[in-house]
Amino acid sequence: MGKTHFFSELPDEQISAARARILEAALALFHEKGFARTTVRDIAAQAGILSGSLFHHFATKQEILFEVMRLTTKALGRRAVAAVRGIAAPEDQLKALVLCELDAIHGEGIHASRVLVDEWRDLEPEYREHILTEREVYEEVWRQVLQGCAVRGLLKGRPPIVRQLLHGALAWTRTWFLPGEPLSLVELTDEVCALALRGEIENLSVKALT
Repeated sequence: MGKTHFFSELPDEQISAARARILEAALALFHEKGFARTTVRDIAAQAGILSGSLFHHFATKQEILFEVMRLTTKALGRRAVAAVRGIAAPEDQLKALVLCELDAIHGEGIHASRVLVDEWRDLEPEYREHILTEREVYEEVWRQVLQGCAVRGLLKGRPPIVRQLLHGALAWTRTWFLPGEPLSLVELTDEVCALALRGEIENLSVKALT
């Protein structure tokens, strides 16, 4: 699916070229206008097909939103697994996961990850349950890594609480952080981990944010 960043990482999905164009178009429009203000006609026009043709691939606009979110969530899980693969030390695994999450928020997959958050309330309840089940792959990686840090006495808090705090703090960076101004994503990752891990502050060269 070429341009849709996260989606292109899922070759096992066997997404047809036509469905890919529709999902790419929908993703761009949901990010730009929001789900509620995007019409099926908008999506079809952006994808370069007739409105009636769209229904050969998706029954409803809601189904398109679900598929965008499902594929995004699956790709995020795959990225998290890959991020910690081959890393032995739990503190280094945590840094890899924090960077992975920050990259989803600020990197090439920005539209997909933000639609996942911003349009969540517009997703129907039965679809939400499926997405939450899919997200378990991603969250299980976080649980294992944070538990590993806790076992070694490195964590400044209980793993479930630290995860929730980190999740909220990292998500909030979209409102104030611009990569490279003045910190890179890697440098911001170091700052975040200094707040979460014992013994990190002494080793961190703190950079002013002004």
